[in-house]
Amino acid sequence: MQLVGYAPDLPPTTPGVLTECTNMIPTVRGMKGGPSLQEPSGITGALAAACQGGATVRKLDESVRVFAGTSTDLYEIAGGSWTERTRASGGDYSLGSDLRWRFAQFGDVSLAVAKSDTLQSSSSGAFADVADAPKAGVVEVVGQFVFLGDTNETTFGDSPNRWWCSAKGDYTDWTPAISTECTTGLITSTPGKIRAIKRFGPHVVIYKQRSIHLGIYAGQPSIWSFDREISSQVGALSHEAVADVGTPEEPRHIFMGFDDFYEFNGGRPRPIGQGWVKEQVFSELNQTYSERAIALHDRANSVVYFFYPSGANNNPDKCVVYNYKTQRWGRADRSVEFAMEYSSVGLSYDDLGDTYATYDDLPDISYDSTVWTAGAPLPAVFNTSHTLQTLDGESTSSGFSLGDFGDDEQFTTVLRVRPRFFTAPTAASLVNKYRNNLGDSLTTGATTSLSNGKFDLKRSARWHSLDFTFTGPTELGILDVQMTEDGSA
Repeated sequence: MQLVGYAPDLPPTTPGVLTECTNMIPTVRGMKGGPSLQEPSGITGALAAACQGGATVRKLDESVRVFAGTSTDLYEIAGGSWTERTRASGGDYSLGSDLRWRFAQFGDVSLAVAKSDTLQSSSSGAFADVADAPKAGVVEVVGQFVFLGDTNETTFGDSPNRWWCSAKGDYTDWTPAISTECTTGLITSTPGKIRAIKRFGPHVVIYKQRSIHLGIYAGQPSIWSFDREISSQVGALSHEAVADVGTPEEPRHIFMGFDDFYEFNGGRPRPIGQGWVKEQVFSELNQTYSERAIALHDRANSVVYFFYPSGANNNPDKCVVYNYKTQRWGRADRSVEFAMEYSSVGLSYDDLGDTYATYDDLPDISYDSTVWTAGAPLPAVFNTSHTLQTLDGESTSSGFSLGDFGDDEQFTTVLRVRPRFFTAPTAASLVNKYRNNLGDSLTTGATTSLSNGKFDLKRSARWHSLDFTFTGPTELGILDVQMTEDGSA
């Protein structure tokens, strides 16, 4: 029986379907236990308040800066801890709980926006206001232009459906002029505010909640053309709900929309959750706070984590996981304030004295640890204690429920179940459940422990279901189920 992944929307009699899933993510070979959270080596402390946005950016020399923001302050990892980078002139910020910080990198200049304040910039150290720049809800860099969306400034006022692009090559120039190619425009063919602006190769894509618009550089005098409306029915929930999983040559976005998950590679957006997780997820989603949904790309494992708030929660507490190579799903629920890609900023000899007072204070880590060099991007979250943690620890516990297998007419006895592990867990247990008629409630049978690579049991019924629980890292793709026919009834 080949595992097909988490698919609560499929009929439970689909061979290999997982109807319930706890911390299991899809791989190219099957399913594996999801990673645990761990604090990155060399970083100490938590933010002073809840994280309302963060990002890892790279300068032209490939050095890394890691930012996070709260309702009042901006921070950067420096010397192994969070160092305040709030503007020196202008005072603390004042973000409402419904706003987020968004970041982008323009050459060696780091940019930050929140709709309640003007554009912020920093080449090093503290941020500062960019004079005359609009306030904006979203920011993106495309080529030599800085794009802002959902803006507010003195000329046009509060314009949720307006976009701006800076003068070519100059993030400080926001005066429209054909000669500098600074310009602005409105997206009025569809309702709603601009929720995301994302680079798409040499182009730019603007997402509203239920529409997608492609911008193409046209040069002077029109500068940017948004004549192509990709969809008037499909859009993205938020700027963070769009994951860029492509390359500059072959751009590709995967995102969480108003009613489904989608993939966009330049044509029509393709639904990827329908028939798998769509009904389950959007029945759980708290629509009031749906704009806080986050798509977190795990590049090493070719998966996207979709965090979203459910029930009465206003921050994400549920998570489904999509493997875009196998097109299969998993689940790894956890409560988070924010999620982002994280790269180690690295430590130099000059940093050691600021980070650790004595040699005895140095962490017990190897010389090839990512503490010393800027590392590859890792998926990371801010937990509910405002602490940054990476999603790369060893799996500690996981499990799933297998859908029904059997026959309406034939009684069968399950004698043995042998999982084909690629990585065997340190321990595992199986609970057999059964019923004689589909639609009846399942009856819980005995619990069996893994022994010699198999579960031995004896259960007769028309329909069987199996609940697995694993301890420690595990990966499996196939279940060998030994059963005998009892007779018909």
